[in-house]
Amino acid sequence: MIPTETWVLPRPRPDAYPGGFPLHFEKKLWRLMGEPEKVLHPFGGLAEIGDWVDVNPTTAPTWVGDAHDMNWIKDDSYDLVILDPPYDDEMSEALYGTGALRYGEYTREAVRVCKPGGHVAIYHWVMTPRPKGCRLVRRIVILTRVWHRPRVCMIYEKMTTAALR
Repeated sequence: MIPTETWVLPRPRPDAYPGGFPLHFEKKLWRLMGEPEKVLHPFGGLAEIGDWVDVNPTTAPTWVGDAHDMNWIKDDSYDLVILDPPYDDEMSEALYGTGALRYGEYTREAVRVCKPGGHVAIYHWVMTPRPKGCRLVRRIVILTRVWHRPRVCMIYEKMTTAALR
């Protein structure tokens, strides 16, 4: 049985950044995952922990770039990769002026830069499919306030080479 829990968190964060996590989500997830040393946010926004990638340079990301292709980051570099993409192409265009989202590409990149035994957390409004080379280890349902959609954080563990055989 996959552990599933529900968090009720305030929304929004004080900065009200469009598409940002609910208040306390990021730090609570980081603590739940054992306070990993190396954390990456490929859809960075205003991440509070670790490194982040963002197409918007005004958020002062570690790298300005696209989560679909992070070729400047070495394989197996991060303990935890947190994906918080726009939830559909229309939202991506409206909020950030970016093109179509390609789930297979950005999750493949997240898994590539995650260390074996590390975790890829995908924050979305739906339960997301398991990225190749990973196994589902936990689900978190996030509720914020009335008349707002719940979110789901699916947490996957990157399998080691031996486990893939």
